[in-house]
Amino acid sequence: MVVAQRRGGFLTVLRKPDFLRLWLAQLISQTIFNASNCAIMLLIEAITHSTTQLGLAIISFSLPAVLFGAPAGVIVDRMPKRRVLWGSNCLRGLISLFFVVSLLFNHDALLPIYALSFIVSTVCQFFAPAESATIPMLVNDEELMPALSLFNITIMLSQALGFVVLTPIALLFLPTFQLFGLTVDPFVQVFAATVLLYLLCSGLILLIPNRSFIPPAINQQDEDLTTHTIGMIGNIWQEMAQGWSFVRTNKPLFLAVVQLSFAGVIIFVISEIATPMVKDLLNLPANMMPVVFAPAGIGLVLGSILMPRIVKRVGHYRTIHLGALGLAIAITVIPLLTLLTQMLNPLAWNGNTWLLLLVALFMFAAGIALDFINIPSQTAIQEETPDHLKGRVLSLQIVVYSACSIPVLLFLGAASDLFGIDRVLYLLAACHLAFGAWCIYYERKHQISSLSKTGRPQILKPQEQKEQKEQKEAV
Repeated sequence: MVVAQRRGGFLTVLRKPDFLRLWLAQLISQTIFNASNCAIMLLIEAITHSTTQLGLAIISFSLPAVLFGAPAGVIVDRMPKRRVLWGSNCLRGLISLFFVVSLLFNHDALLPIYALSFIVSTVCQFFAPAESATIPMLVNDEELMPALSLFNITIMLSQALGFVVLTPIALLFLPTFQLFGLTVDPFVQVFAATVLLYLLCSGLILLIPNRSFIPPAINQQDEDLTTHTIGMIGNIWQEMAQGWSFVRTNKPLFLAVVQLSFAGVIIFVISEIATPMVKDLLNLPANMMPVVFAPAGIGLVLGSILMPRIVKRVGHYRTIHLGALGLAIAITVIPLLTLLTQMLNPLAWNGNTWLLLLVALFMFAAGIALDFINIPSQTAIQEETPDHLKGRVLSLQIVVYSACSIPVLLFLGAASDLFGIDRVLYLLAACHLAFGAWCIYYERKHQISSLSKTGRPQILKPQEQKEQKEQKEAV
């Protein structure tokens, strides 16, 4: 692996051909995955007109992580990452083909949609930890922060492109036509495109040679955390328990897992309430969703670009605290703006230009605030986890936020239908403040501090805790 310059950034890592291929595969696969999920949600909304049904659709994406996420991480740790990556893309392409067939013959059947979504997400449980564990193999330690930030930008960009831009525009402009007596509508065409693009991603992975996927040697001090002399399947639960034990005993890592899981749940929640916010809160047609949520996508991308510098200046944990506070403020202000506009202009409030501009501004701020939580916690997980445990730790993190998201989505979907989207937004703001307060409490309880110049989280040793306590008493 070529060593980059010390002051390397995005351009430095992108000049590495193997990393570039992995990044392109991620950009394409994540974009079409989000685009197809958005198509599923819009299809279900068009059929049922129910926020609760939208929540069930998102649960069909997240439930496989709870059931299979941790075992998948153990398996990924033992399997060649290259094989997992290209195989996962091929399988997702094949399942997308079944989507096409299902929609051609029974467009309004919900059960096949939920079932196929569940299967696609099950395959993703193997793809996601394999991809994350591959990044440190293709870059050196100094390039890890820019590489993770770039991949996070790609995740956010793919969400913005898939959910906010590509699918809504495709469904709006693609024509419906007849082919061999079958109706080919825009939904069918979206899933047909995903088949071809997943195959393209598989080809990009195959272009990366096997030698690039060899991880660094395992440290002797970490040998007790894994077993190399027994079979993979028979010890899957034991290794899952080892991964959880490692996370639980490493306080900075446990905190980072919780923080990243919180950000993941928020992304799921935004996906669920996006359409109700546009239709019920702002009283706009559903096809205006790209206009309303595009600023959030721009904020996510811009925040990811600026985040390494912000973390170095502000500090790891202060950045996350500011993110939680910023999310709470943005989510509280948006319904208050609509209420104020209704009071000032009851007859034509929903077309008010200033209202749309202010909502766009706070959506932009919410996107940046989400980066304040997401990127520092993601970097901490990579830095605190040994290479041979990354697969199962990352899978455990996915299990945590997926398990938490299921009751949250069910509750918020029902609450939105019963009490209104504005009350749901106020509740979310209160949850963000409570989360920030808990993070501060946990950091102080366990004496976790950002001591390094890079912003990497560290936990003070007992002797350092004693010295710090004596210094405080002396002051």
